[in-house]
Amino acid sequence: MEIGRFSQTYNLTWAIAGRNTDKLQNVLDKLYKTIDGYEDKKIDIIYADVQDIKTVMRMAQTTSVVINCTGPYYIFGEVVVKSCVLTSTHYVDVTCEPLFMEKMAYTYNRQAEENHSIIVSALGVTSVPTDLGVEFLYKHFSGELKNVDVYMEIYTSSIVHALPLSTHIHDGIWISTILHLATEKLRLHYRNLLDELMGITRVKPNVSKLLHRRQTSMHSDDKEWCLSFPDPDQAVVARSIHHAKTIDNLPYNFDVRNYYVFGYLISALIGLYFYIILSILATFEPVRMFFVRFPKLFTFGVASKTGPNEKKLENSHMTLTLIGHGTTSAHPPNDNLKEITLKDNIATRTTIIKVRAKNPVYGFTSKAVVLGAITIIKDHINIPKGGVLTPASAFRNTQFANRLMDHDAAVFEIESDLIIYGQQSKLI
Repeated sequence: MEIGRFSQTYNLTWAIAGRNTDKLQNVLDKLYKTIDGYEDKKIDIIYADVQDIKTVMRMAQTTSVVINCTGPYYIFGEVVVKSCVLTSTHYVDVTCEPLFMEKMAYTYNRQAEENHSIIVSALGVTSVPTDLGVEFLYKHFSGELKNVDVYMEIYTSSIVHALPLSTHIHDGIWISTILHLATEKLRLHYRNLLDELMGITRVKPNVSKLLHRRQTSMHSDDKEWCLSFPDPDQAVVARSIHHAKTIDNLPYNFDVRNYYVFGYLISALIGLYFYIILSILATFEPVRMFFVRFPKLFTFGVASKTGPNEKKLENSHMTLTLIGHGTTSAHPPNDNLKEITLKDNIATRTTIIKVRAKNPVYGFTSKAVVLGAITIIKDHINIPKGGVLTPASAFRNTQFANRLMDHDAAVFEIESDLIIYGQQSKLI
């Protein structure tokens, strides 16, 4: 529905594509009834089957930007990327599959650059808030940024607990997760190839913080249990930082590590336990097939083909906390610190950024991917001419983040800025 609304706002023409034209017509019929201004319009339907590259290439040739919503992307996505690269068409998607993203970057980046095709993945709740949040933090950090810790928390408001039981995610997300766990060796293979080709350096895990407690807000003294959660956000940000340093010649000399907030220790331990068990079981093909065929059974109702109900979606929220650590040469704030010598006048600085979104998995993601496509069209002059890019490397110099805020998709804000001089500190 977001493409229908935004196309009116930005005066764009669009079409819908897929292999089942009857289902596509049903989607359009619902849109005609839901959105004002479409009563007298007829949106084109284009036949395209990912198992027939000729149909996908014909589809790509009819447009400026393809929005690919067909996953799992490792299975169905490459033919669409390849078709867009060959036809010099731009491409965006919402994948959170590191294997797919890094394989596409390794395989098609050079040809995409040569053909001036802009390929941008991960335009959803993973990894736009983190990737653009790091950009926002860097721009607002007054000093030399050394490292960033990113904490993601997704939760629902209490009103949802009074609703009838329903699923939380669509089974496509579950299937993508199983494939991610089952393809670790292949994922590392393409990651190593990509890193060697482009010279990307990945940050090593901080073993002491794999499971730890952390205060994630200056407005609360509560500490919550958090787990290291490097993929996919940390992998995406590593490519963004590399692009900033090597292509945009920016002094990005900091590391980024990602964590997920569980709150209680028991929740974190259960999450870790299920991750380990799933990682082992997913490597066995018979078990993996059962996981894929019966998502509702094996997720205890969390995932299904129908997905969550509208009320649950509207009452879900995401808060991303980015804690940036570094140094600053700011002068002491008062005469009480005048005895600090010039040598000691390099103070430490901690800046905390918050990124918030409601209905993050579906609402935010829908807006982000459509606004990403719109940004490619509207801000084309400020985007690299081509290549397989991350959200930040594509939209670093555009109005993408502002559009997210203007359309109530997300909020980017500074929560606190703390400078420490010796044993004293000043909160700004």
